[in-house]
Amino acid sequence: MALILPYMDQNPDDPRALFIAGFLFLKSDHPGLAYHVNARTVQVAPDQAIAWHNLGKAANDLQKTEEAEQCFRRALQIDPKLVSSLDGMGLINLNRSEFGLAIEYCNKALKVDPSLMDSKVNRGMSFLALRRWEGWEGYNENIGLNKDRKELKYGEEPRWDGTKGQDIVCYGEQGIGDELCFASCIPDLIRDSAKVTIECDKRLECLFRRSFGGDVFGTRYDAVRPLEGRKFDARVAIGKLPQFYRNKDEDFPKKPFLIPDPQMRIQWKALLDSLGPEMKVGLAWTGGRKNTGKARRSLPLEEFLPILKNRAHFISLQYFDRQEEIDEFQEKHGILVHHWPHGVQSYDYDLTAALVAELDLVISVTTAIVDLSAGLGKECWCLVPEKANWKYPPGDYAWSDKVTLYRQKSTQWPINKLAQMLHDRIAER
Repeated sequence: MALILPYMDQNPDDPRALFIAGFLFLKSDHPGLAYHVNARTVQVAPDQAIAWHNLGKAANDLQKTEEAEQCFRRALQIDPKLVSSLDGMGLINLNRSEFGLAIEYCNKALKVDPSLMDSKVNRGMSFLALRRWEGWEGYNENIGLNKDRKELKYGEEPRWDGTKGQDIVCYGEQGIGDELCFASCIPDLIRDSAKVTIECDKRLECLFRRSFGGDVFGTRYDAVRPLEGRKFDARVAIGKLPQFYRNKDEDFPKKPFLIPDPQMRIQWKALLDSLGPEMKVGLAWTGGRKNTGKARRSLPLEEFLPILKNRAHFISLQYFDRQEEIDEFQEKHGILVHHWPHGVQSYDYDLTAALVAELDLVISVTTAIVDLSAGLGKECWCLVPEKANWKYPPGDYAWSDKVTLYRQKSTQWPINKLAQMLHDRIAER
């Protein structure tokens, strides 16, 4: 970049310089700058397919999905075999829940370049969304090759190949919700191994140690990790476990596997009982980050008003501070949503797990609270966006029979339906 910028000061419309600058901005995670530079690139070089692709990539990173698709299509008009744009179309259709189209574009990309990792991963997730469990193989192609799926290594041990009776280290990767979800396979791994050591997110250390026993280290993000140098027969990413243990619908036990702290449960029960005899309902209304679909997965608290009008006590399960929004809602409607930061904003998820275990019901958008509820066997009504993650395919929820999915349709969330269901549940009590 230090070389190209001075050159561009003297040659601002040189298409090669614009292309290089736009590409460098993309690679350095500056999609806004990349978008504007690449937009200028296609103005001065409208017949360059790769320039259209780079503009599409920047647009997609900025959540400009429609524009990104137009750019990818323009690139493919110029070069029908441009593998990066075929891959881009696969990703766009995956994010739109158009899984059949996503598979079609990924197949086209892989026909041109059979080694293309992103298309293998996107096709794998599309397969999984259609309950085609052979998708695990593609899903796991990017372990160790993607910044969000870092591979941890301890010595010279190989990746686990499913051999039974070995000393295995299983490490967490991706977000805390995925780590909780895939932990449902740890009992299977323990059954098949001589010994299992777990390295996980610090927030899950106590919960996992109680639930699975053995050696559990919450050090996966630490600069100095105590397991480095220890000898194991093999290592396995937690997201890889379903590839060994969840290959047909019948492989999903749908049973609780997490054990909350009994003393913490007593403390939470005392606090919840002090509120009164009414139902205790947990709420989570926002989830994800910008690049994981936060906008489509989240609702303002105001949208929950029909539910919150029911005679029950509502407890926030938000993992970051929403007190201002809660206070404004209470001032406007006179309805209190309890938010206890020490329970839901803690770096020890044991506190959150014990709280959830003592609730009567959880109502949540697609966030880690759903995975936690599933692991605890707590009834959860999950609000699923119309364009949902692969973990929430049409039909029932594969991971738990206590989680029920309620889908957004034509931008309309089924809030009134859930409000009536809660009303009926309260009446039954």
